[in-house]
Amino acid sequence: MSIQWFPGHMHRARKQIAALMPKVDVILEVLDARLPGYSSNPMLQELRGPRPCLKVLNKADLADPQITEAWKKFFQREAGTIPLDIQALNAKDARRIITLLPRMVPERNFLMQPLTCMIVGIPNVGKSTLLNTLVGRKVARAANQAAITTKQKRVHLSDTITLYDTPGVLWPKIDNEQAGFMLAGSGAVRETAMDNTQVACAVGAYLLKAYAQAVQARYGLPDMPADGPALLEVIGRKRGCLVKGGTVDMDKAAGVLLHELRAGQIGRISLEIPPV
Repeated sequence: MSIQWFPGHMHRARKQIAALMPKVDVILEVLDARLPGYSSNPMLQELRGPRPCLKVLNKADLADPQITEAWKKFFQREAGTIPLDIQALNAKDARRIITLLPRMVPERNFLMQPLTCMIVGIPNVGKSTLLNTLVGRKVARAANQAAITTKQKRVHLSDTITLYDTPGVLWPKIDNEQAGFMLAGSGAVRETAMDNTQVACAVGAYLLKAYAQAVQARYGLPDMPADGPALLEVIGRKRGCLVKGGTVDMDKAAGVLLHELRAGQIGRISLEIPPV
């Protein structure tokens, strides 16, 4: 599945990010801890250049902790990069971020020359929620759906740190089929841009392979389904997603699986493992 979803505000946001980048000291990149590689925008990587980057793996409470640790070790290999697993609503995690940012640039008088940071990330990784926690009040609209932030804003985290917030930016076309399915499954792409059933079948197949016990426990399965469509059939029958004649409404069953995955009700699930 190739996803093409690049609303006009995302195109404008990319231009704004490129224009602001020369003023920025440190990039604060928010990733989804469940799929850190897939949720890292290659366009942002190009725009960042050699600037230091604090990669925060948000939604760590939803991700497989062992795989999250493997991702942190993977990112530590990148020059100028510090990885940090967080929960965007956690004030303690926000304080850790504020403490780390000045340490990522050469020492200077930050009162005379404040640190300028930019928070970036794809839609629905929790940028706005994290920004509100960093500032300690609501300065950005946050919701569990893609493409909420549509305008750039500037906030002062302290007398020594200024932070630019930017809209979530996807790249124009996601060619990697697995990446597309997992991003859609995580909620990074609005459902109007994808086939819900197709996505749920792909995600279901992955879960049967990587988290069979969690799936079996969640849905009370005596036997494991053979593939994604078979899993949706079972879920649909168990949850009453039926139409006239007793046929499973596959779209409704897909909605059940994806909702429960995103809510963490199946368990702590990672949708991507780091490269070897």
